[in-house]
Amino acid sequence: MDLTTLSALAFTLVLWASAFAGIRAGLEGYGPAHLALLRFLVASSTLVVYAVLARIRPPRRADLGRIALLGFLGITVYHVALNYGELTVSAGAASLLIASGPIFTALLAVSFLGERLTPLG
Repeated sequence: MDLTTLSALAFTLVLWASAFAGIRAGLEGYGPAHLALLRFLVASSTLVVYAVLARIRPPRRADLGRIALLGFLGITVYHVALNYGELTVSAGAASLLIASGPIFTALLAVSFLGERLTPLG
């Protein structure tokens, strides 16, 4: 692994790990919904600049409804709920609960979809 990749990985890990503490700090000045909106305005602005510079084509018109629905449910609802949760739960506990999501997903897949887990899984 080269130094650039390692640096990008370290930078991403530091930002990701500090997100829960950052949410907790942000909730001192903003409401949960306002904090989510602020975070997405910053992220969206950054991604628009990148998309223009990288000449990424916009999605097809037929896909916009599905993208909007998935964005609302998978991103907006998740982050607003997380922000509301951090009003009463510590940043560490919120991080642990969110990190346990894949475990619950695997257990639900086994229970309802008949998936089989390997020893590694």
